[in-house]
Amino acid sequence: MNEKLQQWREKIIEFSGRLSKKQKIMLGAITAFLIISATLAIYIASRPNYVPLFGGNLTEVDVAQIKTELDAMGYSGKYKIEGNRVLVPEKDKYNLAADLTAKGVPKGEGVRLDIFSQNIGMGMTDRQFDVVERDAMQNQLADLLKTVDGVSDAKVILTMPEETVFVREDGAKATASIVVQVEPGKSLTQPQINALYNLVSKSVPNLPKENIVIMNQYSEMLEMMEDEGDAFALTQYEQQRKIKKDIENDIQKNLQNMLGTILGRDKVFVYTYVKLNFDKIQREEQLVEPVDKENNEGIIISAEKIQETYSGKGVPAGGTAGTGETQIPGYAGATGGEGSEYEKMEERVNREVNRIKQNIVGQPYKIEDISISVGVEPPNPNDPASLTPQVQEEIQQIIGNVVRASLSSQGTQLTQEQIDQRVKVFAQAFNGKPEVASEKNNWLTILLASGIGLLVIGAVVVFIVMRRRRNAAAVEAEELEQRSFEIPDLQQAEDGEDVIVRKQLEKLAKEKPEEFVNLLRTWLVEE
Repeated sequence: MNEKLQQWREKIIEFSGRLSKKQKIMLGAITAFLIISATLAIYIASRPNYVPLFGGNLTEVDVAQIKTELDAMGYSGKYKIEGNRVLVPEKDKYNLAADLTAKGVPKGEGVRLDIFSQNIGMGMTDRQFDVVERDAMQNQLADLLKTVDGVSDAKVILTMPEETVFVREDGAKATASIVVQVEPGKSLTQPQINALYNLVSKSVPNLPKENIVIMNQYSEMLEMMEDEGDAFALTQYEQQRKIKKDIENDIQKNLQNMLGTILGRDKVFVYTYVKLNFDKIQREEQLVEPVDKENNEGIIISAEKIQETYSGKGVPAGGTAGTGETQIPGYAGATGGEGSEYEKMEERVNREVNRIKQNIVGQPYKIEDISISVGVEPPNPNDPASLTPQVQEEIQQIIGNVVRASLSSQGTQLTQEQIDQRVKVFAQAFNGKPEVASEKNNWLTILLASGIGLLVIGAVVVFIVMRRRRNAAAVEAEELEQRSFEIPDLQQAEDGEDVIVRKQLEKLAKEKPEEFVNLLRTWLVEE
């Protein structure tokens, strides 16, 4: 074993002797870098990964209970406390959580509704029962508010009216005062605030919304707004703005693609402005139309024809004309003796017409006006006049057709002069997009790239050194095979010390030529 160590030591000394000072420094730096990297990797890999022991929002009381119980279990120094979280190594999380849950930790703060099934005894008075019930409702309601996104903690105070067997004229109602702690960087939207009011009002009996007061930790009132317009005004604005942008972008993109194909992608710029009307119209129409529109007649559903005929002779007069009870004074009476005839014809036709009932709902938006401006780069950027009037007129005609089609679909008819006022084509040399040089210094990326570069350099150096060493060993082996070692005869006795050394050298040269060569080199260096 000592011989092998000695041989390795000699090889290292020999190898280092072949390197220059610069190569030794580089090799030492690479070796130190690899050792430091390996040490850091082992240290990082061996560090425990800390995770929260319990999820959710723990209170200070919960954290204190968990800390006391962990210390009692002999786990002191192995956990961390960050804010309202208790961090433990990931490998111990589930065992610790199971042990603490079995012991009822954390118990929480205040009274919960489960106390009514656990600790209520026969000796509790009505006053004590009311206090316990109100405290339980407050804590249960606070836990319910914590489930809302953005609310990390809540404090609730309820004032309940006293129950009586008499009918109270004042109609006493319950009241609630609530302080919510909003998470940093978040804010409650109006729908969320309205939801808090509804949640509290529905959770407590006889509690109207006007008797609820909610504020945040900054003493800012969170008021409920019943008006739908106030609550959703921003949402409606965003929707209308998106519709307007979509229409403008569609028109602009289509014109850009069409004109860009003709004149060149980088030679045309289109800007579109659209004015929309978002009034929603709803009307009901009840129309009556004839079935036969040519004759303006309806379809016959029933017809009736009546004809009456009467003939007879007159009756002699019964007195002086105009003096009878049934006669009119001064009117000539019947002469009698002459015949009379009567004929009546009546025709009844019932016709049915088309009755149309229409419920018409207008679209939620309508294009009221549109204007389009097009910038065209002339063939000679330095001479705007190089864009001929004929080309400008053709472009203006194409865009005018788009304006006419967009407005005529909404029932607006424009003259050519009005269309020309809404279209603008101008020649202008483009300056291009500004180039902004951004310089970002990412030290982590630089260090990582440097480390990878050093590893690559170290690998290349080690490869070159090993290759040279193998080549040198191969050359020495070839030279050793070609050489014939001749040991001069020593004129000594057969049993002398020189004879024994000579025999050992011959045996070493035959069995282990490499070690024999190293031995000769050592002797030469010593001499």
